[in-house]
Amino acid sequence: MLHDLLSEHLSTVEAVVRKLKEIYVERYEEEILTNNRVNLRIRIRFKSGYLLELNEANMVEESAIIRWV
Repeated sequence: MLHDLLSEHLSTVEAVVRKLKEIYVERYEEEILTNNRVNLRIRIRFKSGYLLELNEANMVEESAIIRWV
């Protein structure tokens, strides 16, 4: 079962992405590697033509999320 901190983080990110206006989500991928480690990849195309790509590796250590961006 995925660690609560990671589950909460992924839910928060997804909620924020869903609230964005005038965008197209080209990619939204949550890769669960272990109970304490996930990768998140997001690619958003804005109506203005800009592209935002995020890649994030998250790991829980000592009840805190450690992020590699």
